[in-house]
Amino acid sequence: MTECDVFIIGGGPAGSIAAAKLVQAGYSVELVEKIKFPRFVIGESLLPRCNELLEEAGMLEAVENAGFQFKGGVAFQNEQDDIKVVNFEQNMGQKHNSSFQVRRETFDKLLLDEAEKFGAHVTMESEVTAYNETANVVTVVHKDGSEEKYHAKKVIDASGYGRVLPRLLDLDAGSALALRDAVFCRVEGDIRPTDGTDGYIYVYVVGDNDAWIWNIPLSPTVTSVGIVCSDAYYRSFNMDQKAFWEHIIANDPHAKKRYAKAKRINEVGFIGGYSSNVKKMFGDNFVMVGNATEFLDPVFSSGVTLALESGAKAADLTIKEFKGEAVDWQRDYEDYMMIGVNVFREYVEAWYDGRLQSILFSKTPGADKIERKVVSVLSGYVWDKKNMFVNAPTEAVNATYKALTGVDPY
Repeated sequence: MTECDVFIIGGGPAGSIAAAKLVQAGYSVELVEKIKFPRFVIGESLLPRCNELLEEAGMLEAVENAGFQFKGGVAFQNEQDDIKVVNFEQNMGQKHNSSFQVRRETFDKLLLDEAEKFGAHVTMESEVTAYNETANVVTVVHKDGSEEKYHAKKVIDASGYGRVLPRLLDLDAGSALALRDAVFCRVEGDIRPTDGTDGYIYVYVVGDNDAWIWNIPLSPTVTSVGIVCSDAYYRSFNMDQKAFWEHIIANDPHAKKRYAKAKRINEVGFIGGYSSNVKKMFGDNFVMVGNATEFLDPVFSSGVTLALESGAKAADLTIKEFKGEAVDWQRDYEDYMMIGVNVFREYVEAWYDGRLQSILFSKTPGADKIERKVVSVLSGYVWDKKNMFVNAPTEAVNATYKALTGVDPY
């Protein structure tokens, strides 16, 4: 039996930042990852809030020195040539107003390497097969087939799409969001804007909000290009994923122009029905972070932000608990995380039902008065109670929509 203070399942951003904070606070951490890094994963666009979290964990300098593509904002564009450019520097005065576009295989390995440098013990290509919640004992099968048991004071599940504890403890819950698919690949040699927004993520709205395309520049020549749509829309084309990707790119006016001379440099990938949820985020001896809890939608690049926020928060609360301080995991962790999740969820739902697009593309005088509040949310600052979109997201979106369009959303 291997003893440790904290056992972490998964070496993605949530697991790495939790491990880094815990070991720097003097606690022993065993982190087990099923897959050998580096490994490909989507979710390549970060938000300014990520920079702040990484800075607090002592990891930002390594990220800044890695040469990732600078990201100063996001641009939304539809087929009617309405465009909204969001500059992160126009937020509500938060500390960070830019971030990075990252190859996740490089970014995730960098964070895990940093956690290991700080003192976390990392074991790759090992799978968690059982968890005794009462004894807080985790069973792991290593690459060579050997079995090892770990006893910890706290278990943190950062297993992402693997959703280890939700599966083992029957904690999976259906997402309230509609079933959507993502079809994606990377290309080389696209034609980018020349107005200073070449490093921004561009979001193209396809047709009458039938789908949207992400365009994430990863280097001066390589771009990640993904199409997100309802499962029904994807299936209506009766095409395989490669043919569907090529068809949408060739027929969207903005994508057609941008990728006229570009070449695909990897196979087209597909993730279906990606939204997920859990019945609860914590137990007496465990806490779940990142995509192991809830994943919403890639449209506002919230995935890594929520992963880092939850991993950092879980580590901070675990440290308090170990020091003998009172921690209310419902209030201090789950309720706290749900503030940000609910803000992003409202934005996701408002994006797909058209309310947010009407707000973003509005030419109504006075729209600029809410600009900084919207920019703050799109920067990942979804826990800032000074922002009306955080305090009452649905009411704020609906009131803004009505003020700018004259239409009652109810």
